[in-house]
Amino acid sequence: MAAAERDAFDLTGRTALVTGGSRGIGRAACLGFARAGADVVVHYHSRAEAAEVVAAEIRGLGRRATAVQADVTSAAEVEAMMAGVADFVGPGGLHVLFNNAGVYPSGSLESLDVEEWDRVMAINTRGPFLCTRAALPLLEQAPDARVIMIGTVLTYRGTPGMLHYIASKSALIGLTHALARELAPHGITVNCVVPSMVQTETAERDYAGDEVEAVAEQAIQRYQQPEDLVGLLVFLASPASGFTTGQTILADGGRVFM
Repeated sequence: MAAAERDAFDLTGRTALVTGGSRGIGRAACLGFARAGADVVVHYHSRAEAAEVVAAEIRGLGRRATAVQADVTSAAEVEAMMAGVADFVGPGGLHVLFNNAGVYPSGSLESLDVEEWDRVMAINTRGPFLCTRAALPLLEQAPDARVIMIGTVLTYRGTPGMLHYIASKSALIGLTHALARELAPHGITVNCVVPSMVQTETAERDYAGDEVEAVAEQAIQRYQQPEDLVGLLVFLASPASGFTTGQTILADGGRVFM
């Protein structure tokens, strides 16, 4: 690979905010961005100690890092968080916002109550909206700024028993399309990555054994790891992805072909 091509994927001098960065896919993204050269803000909701551990790992890689707390469903808390992010990134602005924070509980039409429906929609859909809105002034300050969402392959499968989760993540695809149009004049791209079932702490706790069916449906016959998403995330965070926007990109081991 030529030096110019390598430079296109280099995140040196860029800053990133990863929501839900204390574990799972978020932690892998934080460390992946740092290894590519970025300084990283690790967001958490309640796992302060875990977020600080991730921030320490990033510093161990020679990059700057800080941890910030917020309930992503609260406009006031998100605005307060962005004030802290602004102090960290400085006048160069925020180059990358990865809206990773989310939940994926089960629930059917018959079992769900309105409160649980609203809770999941608030975290998975309202949260990315609030974070992107609050981050916009910082993203506008940065050249080649990026917003990245995370969806679910279940959007394309209509799996029963995950009604509110699938609805909330499907809404993110529409949000990605609309924001890509709105933010393009500001030099900001917006894309959504879609994994298969990923081996995380939550998956191991709440859905142990379900990976067997997921892996059987994939062309690549192994349980997806958080690190499997890092290459795509670094590409989308880098200047190399400058002509890619409004896209929903499946990184699901060939579980669904679009």
